[in-house]
This record gives sequence, C-alpha cells and structure tokens, in this order.
Amino acid sequence: MKSVNKKIVLLGNEGVGKTSLVKRYVNSIFSDEYLTTIGIKISKKTVQIGEIEVNLMLWDIAGDMMNKTLYNNYLQGAHGIFLIADAIRPETYESIIIEKENHLSIDFKNTFTYVIINKSDLISEPQADYLKAFKYDYLTSAKSGDNVEFAFQKMAEEILKASTS
Repeated sequence: MKSVNKKIVLLGNEGVGKTSLVKRYVNSIFSDEYLTTIGIKISKKTVQIGEIEVNLMLWDIAGDMMNKTLYNNYLQGAHGIFLIADAIRPETYESIIIEKENHLSIDFKNTFTYVIINKSDLISEPQADYLKAFKYDYLTSAKSGDNVEFAFQKMAEEILKASTS
C-alpha cells in the first residue's frame, strides 16, 4: 500500500481553538481547560483515501506568532493551511483575512488554504448575522465535533488530489 506524508499548518490568534480542533480530530476528545501552545506542537493522524495511506502532520502554531516572520519557517513545505478564527471574537477573523491577503496569497499561493470559523456552538443570533458578511470555508466546533472531521478530510483529499494529478 502506498503511503504519503502531508503537512497541514493551523494558524490563528491565541484562543481560537487550534489545539482543541487538533485534539478533537486526532484523539476525538475535547477539554474546556485552556492551555496556551508555546511555539509549535506537531500531531500526526493517518487517514485512508482510496488506496493511499496519508500521514497528516498537523502543525499547531502558537497564536502569538501571527504576523511574525518567524512562522514563515514553519510554513515552508506546507501542503495545506487552516486559518482559524473564533466565531464570537470578530477581530480574530479580521486578523486572519489580513494575513491571507497580505502574506499567504503571495508566498503560499500554491498551498491549499481554508478559513475555519471555530466555536460554532457559542454563536448567538447577532454573531450569526455578523458572520454572514464574511467568506469562510467551514464553520466548526471543537467542543461538539461539528464539521471538524469533515474539514480535515476535505483538506487531505484536496492535497492528495493535487499531488497525484
């Protein structure tokens, strides 16, 4: 059986739920306990796509590294990037859109980039109306698991499809 390694990087401000999304995806768990990621945490999950075993290396980058040149090194070799925002903190969405437009669109234009709005379980009616104005790929909840598996699976499929075509 053929096996390939693919790198996916998770970026977003502190507290948007990057680590929680990875834990939900890799281990099917969620904890309300907040632990700040220091630097980078790499997790691995293997998925089967057709006849190919895909080893996903998930790079969870600390939120305080947004907009810094240091993380450029962490992005090198990435096949996919998740830009993650917090559904109840609009400023986190605005910062990832600025990052996407000013940096990622130039240096990483051939890397799949998906925008995720996390914490959908906390959205109130005014926040839902506010979110309608923005473009995003997936609305997820690390707490309930909504769309988490789906978003990672779609990213893996797109990356694999691009690398085999």
